[in-house]
Amino acid sequence: MEIKKIIYPLPNEHYNKQLFYIENEGFSIQFGTVFLKKGMRIPEKGFSKNPELELSIIQEGKIEMLNKDGSVKGYLNTGDVVYLKALESQAGNVIEDTKIIYTLIGN
Repeated sequence: MEIKKIIYPLPNEHYNKQLFYIENEGFSIQFGTVFLKKGMRIPEKGFSKNPELELSIIQEGKIEMLNKDGSVKGYLNTGDVVYLKALESQAGNVIEDTKIIYTLIGN
C-alpha cells in the first residue's frame, strides 16, 4: 500500500501534478491533480487528445468546453464528474480558477 496526500500544483509549477503512475500487465493508470488559472485556454491552441480514457472530478472552478468550430459544447462546474473516451478531442477556456482530480487509464 502506498498513501499520498492530494496536493495541487503551485501557481509557478506545471499545471499537472502526477501523484501515481502504475503499469501492470497490459494497462496503465495515472492519477493526479490539475490547477488551472482563470483566463487560461487549455491547450493554448487547437485541441488535445489523450491516448487513455479519462475520468476527472471538478473539485472547484468552472471551464467552458469548446467544439471544434469554436462554439460552446458545455460547462464543467464544481462537483461535476467527466468521462472522456481515448482520443476524444478537448479544449476549453478556464472561467474560474479550477482544481481537478484526474485518472487516466490506458492499455
